[in-house]
Amino acid sequence: MSATDVFGTKSDVAVYVVRLQVLDKLVGGVPSSPSVIKGWLKTRLELGDRDLQELADATLKERFPDRQPSADELAQAVMESGDAEVSVNGFKRIPGTGALGYEGRCMKAALKEWANSAYPGTDFPGKSKITKGFRKGLMSTLAERVFVPEVYIDLGVTEPHGVEERIKHVKTPQGPRSSINRVEYVEQPLLEFTVRVHDDFLPMEAWGRIWERGEDIGIGADRGRSDGKFELLAFDKQ
Repeated sequence: MSATDVFGTKSDVAVYVVRLQVLDKLVGGVPSSPSVIKGWLKTRLELGDRDLQELADATLKERFPDRQPSADELAQAVMESGDAEVSVNGFKRIPGTGALGYEGRCMKAALKEWANSAYPGTDFPGKSKITKGFRKGLMSTLAERVFVPEVYIDLGVTEPHGVEERIKHVKTPQGPRSSINRVEYVEQPLLEFTVRVHDDFLPMEAWGRIWERGEDIGIGADRGRSDGKFELLAFDKQ
């Protein structure tokens, strides 16, 4: 039951159905659990990853000088080593289905980012429809009046299509350190979700400018590497 049902008032909320097609890769940005990281380390060590093997050899000499540890023990020791920082970023699983999901809150954050890029400052089309003397800029206005109700947007798969791995060697005040970064990605997912707009204040030409900016900026992690660019297929008012 909604507030409209409770109070018997007519809703002033416009609902838009959105469909967008990611053109290449959507990269996950949610830190994975230690168990996922440990499982990945075990797999990579068993496959003979050269960079990881250097870390493993150093760990063997320090932690296991008198015996050969199990793969599980070695992976745990590498995780705990002060010489390596291991991170794995991916996607959340949708409860009940196990499908990978892109969070609705992230999509709303993306809309705010694109709106700020398309209409910086405090002037934007449709502002006069809100109330006389309204002072806020579009990004702040979207935070209060535009919502993505879906908790998760289904990506259509239960496992990522692949991973990208990078190992960086950096010097810190504590000495040389290795940073092992791994990101999961889904190839060309189709995202379908809704956008709720209170007072329906933005004209379509403004929405067009916002979505055009979004197509170039993209969604997901690693947007600076041009991941997550998409084509808007539909933005239809119900």
